Amino acid sequence: MTQLAILTDTSQAGDIHNTAYGASTPINTLKFVDHSALICSPTTADPRATIQALKDLGTTHLWLCESVGSLSPLLETGDWVVADDYIDGTRGQHYTYFSDKAGGYVQQVPPFDPASRDAFIRVVQDPHPKPLSLMARGFKRGVYVCVSNTRLETPAEATFWARAGGHVVGRYLSPYLTLARELEIRVAVLAHVVREGGQPGKSVSFETYGTVISQAWAAMTQA
Repeated sequence: MTQLAILTDTSQAGDIHNTAYGASTPINTLKFVDHSALICSPTTADPRATIQALKDLGTTHLWLCESVGSLSPLLETGDWVVADDYIDGTRGQHYTYFSDKAGGYVQQVPPFDPASRDAFIRVVQDPHPKPLSLMARGFKRGVYVCVSNTRLETPAEATFWARAGGHVVGRYLSPYLTLARELEIRVAVLAHVVREGGQPGKSVSFETYGTVISQAWAAMTQA
């Protein structure tokens, strides 16, 4: 049985779950026409607690849906990017469940679940008529750069990460998706460009992602 969970950058209400790593962020249930998904957003809660709670609730797939900045001149506001790789530029967070006494690592090739990516790509690149929220262009590849979740990147940092090969910059992939990989949860990223890198911007409402998520998950479960 599969269970989808969504991590998004807009505040979400829900129930808090206690784990060995403390209390999780609030986790809610999102209802679609013929299926449901868990949904949460990053808070000050230990990321290990949140991912453990999602795992305990049966999560098999975790999708990050986030408003991001563009690091590429090819990207415009409103574009969708289905990331195929990432650069972790964060520091000072809880990155792993592996203790000092029981080390380990998780293979990062491929960085994201191929089936989830294929489902996203089919929706955002569908040439048929679709809602206004999906009228922008969809890109099937892109390197996501993750910076600290406490602030946006500076203009100089945006230039640095662009030269390093990044295409979009966000704040929530790490450590949430890397922790999820350690618990054998399949992960993917759907990024929505809302600003230029190094510039201010506002996250879009979660409803912006609704059609993509619903159609992509339906394609996944019916395959």
